[in-house]
Amino acid sequence: MEKPLILVVEDEPMMAENIAEIIRATGRYEAVVALSTREGFEQLDKHKRFLGLADNQIKCIVLDIKMPGMDGLEFLKWIRRQESFMKLIPVIILSGYEDKEKWTRATAMGKSAAYLKKPLNEEELTDTIDRVFAGDWAYMMDQTYKKGEIKCEELKE
Repeated sequence: MEKPLILVVEDEPMMAENIAEIIRATGRYEAVVALSTREGFEQLDKHKRFLGLADNQIKCIVLDIKMPGMDGLEFLKWIRRQESFMKLIPVIILSGYEDKEKWTRATAMGKSAAYLKKPLNEEELTDTIDRVFAGDWAYMMDQTYKKGEIKCEELKE
């Protein structure tokens, strides 16, 4: 059986490869790296099935927010606007941001499965990915949104 493919979109090459290695080391998933949102689009296009009419071979995206050019949130917004199955791909957001605007945009606009803070905790990442593939991602999106609301309230204080 083919292992689920995860796209890592991260502009720092060492961090991107580290995340991909963590994912591969589980033995349950494969990972492909994109060092920019442009490369992320290319990977999504490369892994389309049946001209984009069927689900994408990429089953999850691990996405950094802060990137040069188009940032991760704009990339996420584009994915969610698509008419194809791409808009259904679960997205795990990585960020070092602590401000209200980023939390609000990331959790509300993007329907993200999780929002993980950098520096990255390997166990938290693999547990989150396992929950996505266990079918919990709709619940996770709701929980991520609620955590974002709580975080925004904390940041106001």
